[in-house]
Amino acid sequence: MLNERFLILNADDFGMCHSTNEAINTLFTEGAITSASLMMTCPWTLEAIHLIKKNPSMDVGIHLTHTSEWNVYKWGPLSSNMNTLVDKNGYFPADTATVLKQADPDQLREEAIAQIEFALKSGLDPTNIDNHMGSMHHVMDILLDLCERYQLPLRYAKQGQSVRTQANHEEIVTLADKKGIQLPDHIEMLPFFAPEGKEPAYQITKEAAINCIRSLKPGVTELVFHPSLDTSELKGITETWPMRRFEFDIFWDEEIQELLRSENIQLIQWRDLRNRQRQM
Repeated sequence: MLNERFLILNADDFGMCHSTNEAINTLFTEGAITSASLMMTCPWTLEAIHLIKKNPSMDVGIHLTHTSEWNVYKWGPLSSNMNTLVDKNGYFPADTATVLKQADPDQLREEAIAQIEFALKSGLDPTNIDNHMGSMHHVMDILLDLCERYQLPLRYAKQGQSVRTQANHEEIVTLADKKGIQLPDHIEMLPFFAPEGKEPAYQITKEAAINCIRSLKPGVTELVFHPSLDTSELKGITETWPMRRFEFDIFWDEEIQELLRSENIQLIQWRDLRNRQRQM
């Protein structure tokens, strides 16, 4: 039991655009992924909610959002009068550094609650909380309070090897344990960009997935990726479109599926952690 390896295959950015919604819905329908993270503030959020209601077995968490990173495709807060969370045009800022510099923590909390409540009022049954681009990782106390309030687990790695591990990591993990909040042991992410000097290629994504699966450590690991169809819509939004298409294809790959079987990896959902948390 101590050496068992559990893996959550989580697709981020559900609701971001139609191309991403189609990709994630297809992966769920075919059983190629186990979970997804829903952005509540985007132009295509309502379509994602419609798809989730058509397939209640979907395991979907709330991807708390306070940034809007693309140049020509934007979104903003659900709450009004969020003056420290928006740019001059009323959109979220493009980067996390701006959030850290100017956002009032009380407004971050208020907007996060609005996003969770929107999900609940829409009839969704969220399975966890995570955070788009790490824009709330400097206010982990707020994230933990929200997880306690809504009885949801949090995307934050107990083992402290994530790129977003905080300086007060041990304090965060201790507080989460005190509040009864479930955390994964490890978090991994497939690459957004090709290595410097190389063109985007499916083999890069495949090798990253293979290396991740083969090196999984005992406990629960969440593997985060951003699948989408490579449509003209997506190409108009982001230059990361090739890697996002590769991440749509990767878990259909027979070699990847066989590797998961041969490595005896047990696929689970965030719902499993949420249920454990609520039974404690």
